[in-house]
Amino acid sequence: MTQQTLVGAITSTLDQALASDPDVIILGEDVGLNGGVFRATDGLQAKHGSDRVVDTPLDESGIMGTAIGLA
Repeated sequence: MTQQTLVGAITSTLDQALASDPDVIILGEDVGLNGGVFRATDGLQAKHGSDRVVDTPLDESGIMGTAIGLA
């Protein structure tokens, strides 16, 4: 088994989820272009598209409303 960082494991798992299920999306503040605060989503928007890795405004209630609507 190869060793990797926690952030690397998260990135890999998110990448696999996006690749295997077209219904999976990622919503969050700066998760798209910037790759998130810890860079756990770095490169995923470029690979899977801006319609599946979505930057949201700094508005938690708006993010929740979007997630509830998508559910």
